[in-house]
Order: sequence, then C-alpha cells, then structure tokens
Amino acid sequence: MMTEKEAIKCFEKIHFLHEQNDMKRDIDIIRCVLLQNPIDMFQVKEKIGMVNCKHPENVVIFNLIFPPKGDPILLNDAYDDNLISDLTWKLNYLQAKREGKDFEEFCKTIRDMAIGN
Repeated sequence: MMTEKEAIKCFEKIHFLHEQNDMKRDIDIIRCVLLQNPIDMFQVKEKIGMVNCKHPENVVIFNLIFPPKGDPILLNDAYDDNLISDLTWKLNYLQAKREGKDFEEFCKTIRDMAIGN
C-alpha cells in the first residue's frame, strides 16, 4: 500500500513527465513548421496561438526583454517575417523552459536523496 506522501511524489513525477513530453512535442512541431519550404503562415499563426494559450507567460517575458514600441499589432495584421521571428522566439523559449524544468527536477531529486526522502 502506498502512503499519501509516496502517492503525491508519484503524481508529481507523472505530472512532470507529462509536462516535459508535451513541451517536447510542441518543440518538435514548431521546428517542423519553421523548416518547411515555403513556410505555411497559417501554421505559424496557429502555433503562435497554441504557445500563447499553453504558456501565456512567454508574452510577458518577451515584453520584459524587448519592451514594445507603438501600438500592439493583431496576429492577422503582422508581417510574415515578424510572425516567423515570434514563432522562433517561442521555440527558443520552450526549449529553455523545458531545460529549466529538467534542471529543477534534478535538483529536487538530489535534495530528496540528501535528506533521505
């Protein structure tokens, strides 16, 4: 029989693995879209929306790093080059987020081993 503490740890691990697999799948899909020749701009817009929905913090972080100048532009009104740049940013962001979560999980595992949990 599993204790409550063990069940929570198991759930957390499963959640972490699901989250990592989901991000990996999104990264792979975005790479495929960006490698198309010619690039399908409908898919670019679709993937931008997907990332913004799943990871809304990416927009906040982008705006902190690159403060907006002027009025915001709607997705449908943006130039293709800007859309491709935005999707490339999101690809890099997801890769960094995924690696950060991997490192965070590694540190948690080491910490648990050190205190005997």
